[in-house]
Amino acid sequence: MNDAAVVGRLIREYHLRSPRPPRVRRLHGSVRGTSVTYHVQGDGQAPYIVRAFRADGSVIAQFGDSAAETVVDWLVSRASTLRFLEESGYAAPRPVRVRSGELVGETGPWLTWATTVVDGPVLAPSQDQLRMLGGALGRLHSVLLPGPGQGPGPGRAAWHPEAAVPVTLTRLAKVAPLIPADWRPMHAAFVATAQAVRAAAGTLPRGLVHGDAWPGNGVQTGANEVTLTDWEAAGLGLPVLDLGYCLAECHLDSGLPPDQPEAWLVQPDEERIAAVTDGYSAVRDLSAAERDLLPEAVRFGAAFAGAIHFEAALTGDAGGPSMDARLARLRNRLAVSDTVAQLARPHLPAAGLARTTEAQDEGTQ
Repeated sequence: MNDAAVVGRLIREYHLRSPRPPRVRRLHGSVRGTSVTYHVQGDGQAPYIVRAFRADGSVIAQFGDSAAETVVDWLVSRASTLRFLEESGYAAPRPVRVRSGELVGETGPWLTWATTVVDGPVLAPSQDQLRMLGGALGRLHSVLLPGPGQGPGPGRAAWHPEAAVPVTLTRLAKVAPLIPADWRPMHAAFVATAQAVRAAAGTLPRGLVHGDAWPGNGVQTGANEVTLTDWEAAGLGLPVLDLGYCLAECHLDSGLPPDQPEAWLVQPDEERIAAVTDGYSAVRDLSAAERDLLPEAVRFGAAFAGAIHFEAALTGDAGGPSMDARLARLRNRLAVSDTVAQLARPHLPAAGLARTTEAQDEGTQ
C-alpha cells in the first residue's frame, strides 16, 4: 500500500470535505514501516496531525507502560488523556474524532490517532519561556482527577509506577550477567533509582504527567503561555518524576543538531533551573516526600531509558556511534543529577512553606 492509498482512507475516516483535495504532508515514518504521521490541511478547516500505526506492530518501548501493552491500548490511553485534558480546560492539543465519534480510528491494518495543531514558535528557550514551561507543567500536575463514578478518566503514563518500575527492573536484571565492566556503575545506579522510586511510590501524589517535557516540546502560544506538544508518553503517573526529567532536560535548546552528540549533554545552569522551578512553584508546591525523592526523580528518566538501551545493546543488535551517544547522555544525566536537584530545591518549597524562608534556610546550610 502506498501513501496515496493510506491518505485516502485517512481522509474518509476523518470526514474531510472541501472543494479541492486537502493538502497532506508526511512528517515522518513510512507506510512501508509500522507508523507514519501526516499534517492535513483542508480548505477553510483547521489543520490537524494524523498518526497512523499498524495494529500488528508493537508500542515503542519509551512510550509504553509495559511490554504487554498493545498498540490499540496505547492509542486509546493517550487519546483518552487528551480528551480528559480538553474537558478539564487544560491547554494541550485537542483530539480529533473519526466519523463514528471514536477517539481512535481503524482503516484496514492501520489504527489512527489525530490531534489539532498547536501554532506558535518552539521554545528557544529564553528565561521567560522556561518560566512558562515550568508553569505549564505545574498546571498539568494540578489538574483534578476524577473521583469514583465521575466518568472516564485519563489513561496511564509510560512512567506509571506500577508498570514502569517493574519493567525497568526486569530489563536490568535480564542484562545483569552481560554488563561490561565500564557499564556496571550505570547499571547499579539505574537499579538503585528504580528501587528508590518503587519504595517511595506509595507516599507520592499521583497526577497527570507529560513524560517528555523539555523546550523542544513546548510552543509559545501567547504572551505568557506555553503549550506542551508530543503527548505520546502522557497520562496518570507521578508528577515529581515528570518535574525531575524537565529539570535536567530544560538545559537543552530546541533544534539541536542530531549529529553532534556533545550538544545534548547537560551542564547544570542555576538560572535555567530557577526559571523552571519558579514557574512551577507559582502553581504547585511539592509534598515533603516529593522533595525527598527529587534527586532520584531527576535520575529516573535515565534509568528508564537506560534499561531499554542496555537491553537493545546487549541482547539485540543495537550498537555503533548512535548507541555510544546514548550511553554518553545517560552517564551525563547521572553525573549532574545531584547538582540539578540541589539547585532546584530552594525554589521548590514543600506544601505550606514560604519560598523565601525555604531558600534562606537552604542557603545557610
